[in-house]
Amino acid sequence: MASIMIDAEFHASNRLERFVFKAQEELEIREKVYSTRVFYNHEDSFRYLKTFCDEVKVCFIKVATKQELEILKRMQTVKTKAFFVIYTDNSELDRELLALTTLPLWTHMTLRGNDENEIQSLVNRVLAYNFTNNLKTVEVSGYPIALDSVLYILADKTHRNYLKAVTKDNECLVRGTLQEVRIELPELLSLGRGLLVNPKKIRRIEEDGLTLCFEESLKKIKAPAVCKSQLKVLKQNSEWIK
Repeated sequence: MASIMIDAEFHASNRLERFVFKAQEELEIREKVYSTRVFYNHEDSFRYLKTFCDEVKVCFIKVATKQELEILKRMQTVKTKAFFVIYTDNSELDRELLALTTLPLWTHMTLRGNDENEIQSLVNRVLAYNFTNNLKTVEVSGYPIALDSVLYILADKTHRNYLKAVTKDNECLVRGTLQEVRIELPELLSLGRGLLVNPKKIRRIEEDGLTLCFEESLKKIKAPAVCKSQLKVLKQNSEWIK
């Protein structure tokens, strides 16, 4: 049996708890979850995690201030295999939180936002991965990547030896190389030397023949110029791409 830990301010904690219970019902995993513990400050959750580090399987944490970010750094001293989901709606913390998640402890980072539908969808995916494993998910250097959610993956220019994995509602850094991802996820399309794209998620190719738009997302990515002919052929042979 495993437990789920929720750590956020009062309103966000109540919302996360509601989403977690709903997901347990939909995924039929209630009997696999021993308890769901809710905390309203990081100090309490830190002490709980240290005490029950072997029992906690998933941690949902919302960060609102730089002070809270410092407590999260202390959590990195805890030896745990828990799957961490961390998010913030404070734009000032975007860069610091992204940098923090490149460290080995953090296995997942959410969107930087507060949209209810996106957060609920994320909760469902995380619990499905951890308790049913019915998502097509592979690990690259210990980081889980779900194929069904990936839009594209590219080499990160800021953090050496890291990749930026982008989904419709999330960006996260994973340690590894594009070659490792190609081996683990052969379904992804290689565009040039620094970009992998999920062709099933491409909704439209813009008039320049290089800019890719994705389903259910406002995100775009421009492929290298040498890929123009490759993308033209892809569009001709893919009914879902406009």
